[in-house]
Amino acid sequence: MKMLFPLLGLLLLFAWGCGKSEKKEETEKASTTVKEVTKSNKKIVARVNGRPVYEEDLMGRHIKEVIVDEILYEEGLIRGLDKKFEERIERYRRSLIINELKTEIIKTIPKKVDPKEIEGYYKENESRYKYLRVIEVSVEDKNLAEEIHQKALEGQDLEKIASDYTNSGKKVTVRDSGFRKNYHDIFGGKDIGSVSEVIQEGDGFKILKLVEVREVPLSKLNKPIKSNLLAKKRAEAIQEFTEKLKEENKIKVEIIEEEGK
Repeated sequence: MKMLFPLLGLLLLFAWGCGKSEKKEETEKASTTVKEVTKSNKKIVARVNGRPVYEEDLMGRHIKEVIVDEILYEEGLIRGLDKKFEERIERYRRSLIINELKTEIIKTIPKKVDPKEIEGYYKENESRYKYLRVIEVSVEDKNLAEEIHQKALEGQDLEKIASDYTNSGKKVTVRDSGFRKNYHDIFGGKDIGSVSEVIQEGDGFKILKLVEVREVPLSKLNKPIKSNLLAKKRAEAIQEFTEKLKEENKIKVEIIEEEGK
């Protein structure tokens, strides 16, 4: 009987200690949860293997769907799938860093462009805003092409020349090009009515005559020219910044050309 009382006392102390310990653990867990929320300033809505899922991770989705993704993500890590995407992740990381610096540089460039700059750019690139309409006569015989070319140079109408030869049984094709930009290398700076040389194309020959020019007015090109100029200024600013970094940090750059180039 004397031994019983000390034993009961020990049991009571053990039970009291366990209860206190459990309460302490609950308090610590609650405290940890509060700390997590406070530390990140984000609301935790679930945990998967102790890893928190925040309210902002839901992005309008049901919490069960997000938990499924978390479980799959964890399985992917166990299988080592993250190694599969390391190179792609590194490329994305690099692009984010580079673009962040470019954005900082671009912010220093004024968004306004002087109207005189726009006008100057328009004049320097005038051919880009001109559309040429050309009549093209094609034949398979070089001598016939030379004859047509000579008559065209004398001022005869190219279409009538072609029609006359066609009526006499010669194979002559006439085509109206419509308005295009790709004749500037032949007729750049020349007047309407100008005739090209005889041009050989494969087994055939052709003669071209400039019949009309349409020019896009500056009033319709202000915005695109402004965009081009700003893009050019941004590229120049980035180039200037990198040249400065190269000089300051003594960066060595080697351009290795491929053999045979």
